Parts: sequence; structure tokens; C-alpha cells
Amino acid sequence: MAITGIARSGTKQWVLQRCSNALIVLYTLILIGLLVNQPVTDHQSLLAFFEPIWFKVATTLCVIIFALNGILAGWQIAGDYVKSAGVYKLFNTLCVVLSFTIIVTGVKLLWL
Repeated sequence: MAITGIARSGTKQWVLQRCSNALIVLYTLILIGLLVNQPVTDHQSLLAFFEPIWFKVATTLCVIIFALNGILAGWQIAGDYVKSAGVYKLFNTLCVVLSFTIIVTGVKLLWL
């Protein structure tokens, strides 16, 4: 998380992670509710399910929150368990690269 400069204190990290987790749970509940009301049975119904702009925006925000939460979690895990400075930097770099790959892939799938 030092790479992004967000949430340098433990309390801010805890609050940021809990808020992002709450938003992910809220999105999941909305997704489940929509799937119950509009079952996806084939590719066309899946495309129609993700067609509304508000749902694309909500999904994009959730993917970004998920990815940033992954960066924060990776940074915390590395801080707790990785003692070598080189492995620490490599692990955090991999978490950031993976998270941005998730964002790019999610945006590409939703909007292109």
C-alpha cells in the first residue's frame, strides 16, 4: 500500500478495508437479488443482464474496490509475514500488477 500512499496508519487501513468489504457485500446482495428476479440461462440473457449503464458502473466500481482491497490485503500480509526486503517488494509489486490486471480485464469485459 506504500506504493499508492493510501492509508498509511493501521486504523485507516482497517476502516478502508471494512468499508470496501461492506460495499462488496452490498453489491453481491444486489447481484443475487437481480439474478433471482432475472435468471441468466444463456449468453444473450447474460448480455442483457449486464446491459444497463447503472449496473455496468456499479460492477466497475465493485471491481475497482475489490482490486484495491487486494492491494491492501497483500501489503498487510507482506508486512506481517515477509521478512526479506526483496521478497517484500516483489510480493507487493505482484499484488499491484495483479490488481491492475483485474481492473483492466473487468473494464474491458464490461465496456468493450
